Amino acid sequence: MKRVLMISNNRTREIGGGPEKEANKELLRERGWEVEIGYVSEPSISGILKEIPKLARRARSNDIDLMVTHCSPPELHALGYILKKITGEPWLAEFRDPLATNVHVDTGSSSHFQRRILEKCVVSSANQVAWWNGIQMNDNYFYESYPNMPESKFYKIPYLGFGGVEVEKFNSGSPKQYDKFTITYAGSFYEGWIEPYEFLEGLSEYVDRHGGGDIQVQFYGDWKEDYQQKVRKENLEDIVTTYDPVPHDEIIRILKGSDLLLYVGGNDQRNKHNISLKMADYVAAESPILGVIDRSFRAGRFIEKENIGIAAHPREADSIADAIREVSTCTFEYDADGRLKDRFDSQEAMAEYAAILNAVSTGERHVPKKSI
Repeated sequence: MKRVLMISNNRTREIGGGPEKEANKELLRERGWEVEIGYVSEPSISGILKEIPKLARRARSNDIDLMVTHCSPPELHALGYILKKITGEPWLAEFRDPLATNVHVDTGSSSHFQRRILEKCVVSSANQVAWWNGIQMNDNYFYESYPNMPESKFYKIPYLGFGGVEVEKFNSGSPKQYDKFTITYAGSFYEGWIEPYEFLEGLSEYVDRHGGGDIQVQFYGDWKEDYQQKVRKENLEDIVTTYDPVPHDEIIRILKGSDLLLYVGGNDQRNKHNISLKMADYVAAESPILGVIDRSFRAGRFIEKENIGIAAHPREADSIADAIREVSTCTFEYDADGRLKDRFDSQEAMAEYAAILNAVSTGERHVPKKSI
């Protein structure tokens, strides 16, 4: 059994993906890799400096085959760079968010400048740089930004959702039964960026045209009073219901039983490259998706190309209403490729991740073997 020292600010994670997730740790164990978390309690410059002696000793141990760091937060990659310089041990730098081109960092700011320097250090020193498909970054970014580096230095992990979802749980779960046409949103909103206002306007347009007696909309997750005010303004109190987050096994039943799943991607250019982990759950549930998103954005193109739903521009309430009608009248036919779920499957993703660990731990680089 090989052992990877995964330097992270999470001892484990149950929400979302990532190799730190207990189910994913077990999948890696089945593939010959034991994940040991090198825990960083305070991912700041002062915090990582305190961890260097302990983690350097551990990285040098005979039973550690390689180190892995991820971002965000970027300080973990800074720690990986320092440990690589001290120990010389194999290092995989994993990106779950962009570093120098992070959409939340203003171009030209001191933070942006520091991130650019750090990224260059990471790229020059890591044995391999890998990133997950669907993060907010152009697929060609590393190749174009570092043309003097060999292409084999960089590898896009072809699976979406940085670790994926347990597709088998979706396959075996029973759908929740509803009496009305049911639209469901499961997850968080982000102020000023990803919010439900435009969807609610489109829903109101639908109700004005067709009535609301046979439709219900449910939101699972965080919900602000401002959103509820919008519900009241659009006279949707009898249609829209909000719930606190529920265990994932329960949300599986809810998503599978819903007639339409709401994906809000907006039209903010910062979100144009992103396909969120929510999409993994939605695809695994095999229910049609309404993407309230600019159709030119990556998630919008994905929804329509794969024929798993309809993308409607957030500023076009008529289009949102039309999309709801198209699904509610069975005019739209969900026709996803049977292997689409594999692109989000944690079993497949962890098999690929183990192959990357195998290569990097032996001084090699992982290269694509198949197209997904």
